[in-house]
Amino acid sequence: MEAIVIEENQNDKEEQVIEQTEVDENLDTESKENIEEVTQDQQIEQLEEALLRAQAEVQNVRRIASQEVTRARLYGVESLAREFLSVGDNLQRAFETCQEGADFDSIKEGLELTIKSFENSLETAGINPIDPNGEKFDSEKHEALSIIEDDSKDEQSVLDVIQRGFTIQGRVLRPAKVIVSKKSKKDS
Repeated sequence: MEAIVIEENQNDKEEQVIEQTEVDENLDTESKENIEEVTQDQQIEQLEEALLRAQAEVQNVRRIASQEVTRARLYGVESLAREFLSVGDNLQRAFETCQEGADFDSIKEGLELTIKSFENSLETAGINPIDPNGEKFDSEKHEALSIIEDDSKDEQSVLDVIQRGFTIQGRVLRPAKVIVSKKSKKDS
């Protein structure tokens, strides 16, 4: 009987070991699942935080870029304004000279210097005059005010410039106002 009792004890112990192993395996599986869930939740939180940081960074870059564009425009306008202030000063001096009763030649010389100063200011700002005199008419750069018959000139030649045009950085700012030639119709 002792042998039977020992066997039963061993069987009980084996069953307990098997039950304990099953419990341990279940706990390990549950623990692993919990750990995986926690890790996934942490990853999701980290990714959400990274997304928010990236969005904030994009907003900051846009804001800074907008400020830089505003500063560049302001600087461009400021630079051009300085150039034209000096031209205005020269015009004011010319006007004062006229009131003082200066002779015609000194007034003319002052105005010529003022015009040179004005053209230099335009050139500094990247604004260049269009001088189409004698060129072929170009509707992109010129505005025809009238057409005159002239057999001595080529068809569509600019005969006279009424008002100068200007370009800025290669684009037409204001077309030149011109008089254009055309061939006369000969009666047969």
